[in-house]
Amino acid sequence: ITQKNNYSMRKLLGFGLLTLAGIALACSDTIEMRIPVRPVNLELDLTYQDKALNAIQGWKIYRQKDVDQAGEYTGFGGVLVYHGLNTTGSDSFYAFDAACPYEASSSVLIGVDESAVYGICPQCGSKFELLNGIGNPVEGPAAQERFQLKRYQTERTGNTIHVFN
Repeated sequence: ITQKNNYSMRKLLGFGLLTLAGIALACSDTIEMRIPVRPVNLELDLTYQDKALNAIQGWKIYRQKDVDQAGEYTGFGGVLVYHGLNTTGSDSFYAFDAACPYEASSSVLIGVDESAVYGICPQCGSKFELLNGIGNPVEGPAAQERFQLKRYQTERTGNTIHVFN
């Protein structure tokens, strides 16, 4: 009888710990993603049509209708490519889906503010940090709901930037 009671107590304790872990995870500070996965593949040439990206805080939005090569894809709402700074202060290229994650519509695209530090949704007014390549919401309903910009990978080789997922 004692072994049976110990087993029942361990089972109950295990269930209680799993429940507490589930509650803790549900209440965590996780940033949510709402933008669906779509293929992204862009080759950008910093010497010609994409040379505006050479300047720190330079940026450009690429939509599917704007790409001119077969096999290039621009995600859900387009791709916002931004020339910012990494954590060591060196320049780095970042890419985000241009769709506002709060609105989650391929037709509502964030723009870059006059300071070229933040992305701003013209629909809901949400503001996102761009300079350090994080894309975290800092104001508006996206910040309240914790929806960050969907980030894509970038790889620079010489004067070419490859954006992909």
